[in-house]
Amino acid sequence: MTEPARRDNRPDRAGRGPGLDSPRVLRVLAVVFTVAAAGALTLVVLDLVIARPAAGDVFITALNALAAFLLWRRVLEQSRA
Repeated sequence: MTEPARRDNRPDRAGRGPGLDSPRVLRVLAVVFTVAAAGALTLVVLDLVIARPAAGDVFITALNALAAFLLWRRVLEQSRA
């Protein structure tokens, strides 16, 4: 059996795809987290309308919004470069 060709002369590391540096992957993740933040915000509003505690949904909304913000910022930085 033949060995696969080595990448960048480092035999101890396996080759990797583009991963998170790909603009398409970043854009898809940014859209996913934006939609998740919007959905969680909808749940917060619904919780307030039916008088349920909304603390957990607010926390999830904040985390999703933060992730979406950071991803969109990274997408914009890559598009400018």
